[in-house]
Amino acid sequence: MKNYILFLIATFLLAGYSCQQKQEITEEYKNEAKQKIAEVSKLYLEAWKNEDLDSVMTFLDEGFLNMFSFGYTQTKEECSPVFRNVWDTYSVEDLEYKSLEIFVDQNYAFETGAFKQKWITNDKQDTIYFDMRGMNVFKKQEDGSWKLFRSMGQQ
Repeated sequence: MKNYILFLIATFLLAGYSCQQKQEITEEYKNEAKQKIAEVSKLYLEAWKNEDLDSVMTFLDEGFLNMFSFGYTQTKEECSPVFRNVWDTYSVEDLEYKSLEIFVDQNYAFETGAFKQKWITNDKQDTIYFDMRGMNVFKKQEDGSWKLFRSMGQQ
C-alpha cells in the first residue's frame, strides 16, 4: 500500500510538472511561423535552382538529415559534395514545389508538399524526372529563425 501511495504521489507530481513546462501555442504564433517557413522554403528552392551551394547550406540546421531518394541518408556535411556533384553532372529544370500543409509546434514544424523537377545530363543524353511527395521538418533556431532539420521524400 505504501508503494502504491508513493507511486500515486510521484505520478501527480510528474503530471503537474509536465503541464507547467508546456507552453500554449497561439494561432498568431502558428501563422507567423508558417509565413517564415514558407519564405525559407521559397528561398531554399531558389538557391537549389540557381545551384548556389553556399546559400543552400545556410538553410540547413546543423543536425540536418537528407532522406530523399537520390541516395542514402546524408548529414548536412555529406550533402555539400553530393549537391555539388548533382549540379556538376546535371542541369536542374522545371522545378516546382507546392506546400500542401504546415503543422507548427513550439520548436518544430512539419511541411508536406508536392515536388517536381527534372535533371538533364550535361551531354543531354539522359533525363531524370522527379514527381514526388515529401515532408520537411523545420527546427526553430535560437535567433527565432527556422531551418530545415529533416527532408524526406520518395518518388
